Amino acid sequence: MTDAQEAATPQENIDPAALAFEELRQEVALTRRAVAGLAAERAAIEIPDYSETLGKIVQSSAVTAKNLKALAEHPILHATVQDWADAIVKANTPARHASQNALANLHSQLSQVADDMAASLRKARTADSQRQWLLWTFGGGLLAGVLLGIFAILPLVHAL
Repeated sequence: MTDAQEAATPQENIDPAALAFEELRQEVALTRRAVAGLAAERAAIEIPDYSETLGKIVQSSAVTAKNLKALAEHPILHATVQDWADAIVKANTPARHASQNALANLHSQLSQVADDMAASLRKARTADSQRQWLLWTFGGGLLAGVLLGIFAILPLVHAL
């Protein structure tokens, strides 16, 4: 017989339960080695100390919570649309009054300038009218003088 047949023959003589127990023993040994290796790896892991960082996070969270609480208590966040509209009108009132006053002042200044221009125009028309009257009067006086001179000199010329 060959070696392969001799090795196969003793296994045929072995009880199947003993064979199953031997396989189970090998699996348990393998599992034990794996668990021991995991425990050794876990012990080798260095876990950093996060207590300082966590303390800073807690402090920052407390400050943020305080600020949010103060912000939440701010009355404008509880305002209605009508409250916003009233606030806008109230804020706009001084600007609107200032614009109205400026417009009224501008209107009065424009009226004053228009009145001044009308008065100047009336003065110019009056001066022109006076000049025309003066010219007509001069012309009329000259004509009257010439006519008077002719009628005064005409009897003298006839007498001569």
